[in-house]
Amino acid sequence: MKNTAATRSNQLRMIWIIFRKEVIDNFRDRRTLNTILGATILVPLLLFSFLWFAEKTIKDETDSISAEAIQLAVVGAEHAPNLMNWLEQSNFAINDAPKDYEQAVRDGEERMILKITEDYPKRFATGETAPLLLIHDSSIVGLEKIGYQSLQRAIYTYGNRISSLRLQARGVSPKVIHSIQLNVSDVAPSELRNTQVLTMMPYLIIIFIMLGGMYLAIDTTAGERENGSLETLLIQPASRKSIVLAKLLATMLFSALTLFFVLLSLAFSFKFLPIESFEITLSATKIAVILMINLPFVFLGCSLMVFLASFTKSYKEAQSYLSLMAIVPSMPLILLSFLSPEPSLSNMWIPSLSQGLIVIETLKGEHIDLALILLSMVSSALVALLFVFMTIKLYERERILG
Repeated sequence: MKNTAATRSNQLRMIWIIFRKEVIDNFRDRRTLNTILGATILVPLLLFSFLWFAEKTIKDETDSISAEAIQLAVVGAEHAPNLMNWLEQSNFAINDAPKDYEQAVRDGEERMILKITEDYPKRFATGETAPLLLIHDSSIVGLEKIGYQSLQRAIYTYGNRISSLRLQARGVSPKVIHSIQLNVSDVAPSELRNTQVLTMMPYLIIIFIMLGGMYLAIDTTAGERENGSLETLLIQPASRKSIVLAKLLATMLFSALTLFFVLLSLAFSFKFLPIESFEITLSATKIAVILMINLPFVFLGCSLMVFLASFTKSYKEAQSYLSLMAIVPSMPLILLSFLSPEPSLSNMWIPSLSQGLIVIETLKGEHIDLALILLSMVSSALVALLFVFMTIKLYERERILG
């Protein structure tokens, strides 16, 4: 029993010695400090540049629609003079359509084409439904999309006014056809309305977790092998297991520090962000929760990087592999943008995706079942332990020096 306790104590002491050495050496390395500092500055800058650009683009397009007449090419404008007058009053400039008008829309020469058939006047005069054909390209976004929607609203409004006048001419109140009045009240918290930011946050967190520990993972494996210091370390009175754990813990420390400083910079920036449409707060409680639930992924990401870097023979080779690997864990987060899944037993076992779901729910201020949180943390930790086990086995072989 005493020998076992002494052995464990010695292993812990060796882990601490190697861990402290790696941390001190890494603090002296400007690349690591630049990564933490760069992440602290770059994440808010990228996020808010995107938000500012999105808000400015929408505002500029809306202002442009209001200030300038929307160009509208019309086929058969002479068949509906009253409609043309209405559209001109609604800020549309009526132009003649080209002969091959459908091809003109496909080629982008025209935003949209309004076609009025020859039987429009007759059907309109007899009180029948008068058809209009609006030709457009649904793949177009931005200013053209806003113009298309404005034209739809103008035509619908014109149609409703004509229907009301026809009813009044027959002595019927227009309210007869408006049996229901729908009023909309949005009760979603302000945090939930910023969906673009909510889906971007998990990407940023996962990527910078990987980047935060990448340089140390390379330095302590391929870097030491390349400069010959790994062999010196392996002959020290420390088990291979202790060496691997010390390197992993040091890598995890810098990865977690990067995440912590990124969250702090985001919290500070959220508070003073000069964008009217943005209303997300990142309190100390939310920072603590996000940091805690991402620690298992810090464990997983760092163990994966240490494992992969241990196979490489040079710093550049390891850097090329790990730079790509830093992006791979963010791939499951694509589901957050396209499917908007809810936390459940079917998805909370998937590393990175489960952490992303918890981050989003935390930012929303929503409650998450504790069992689902534990499932996320345990599944990520188990995968991480597998990589740790394989790394230890790799270090127990002499080929680690080759």
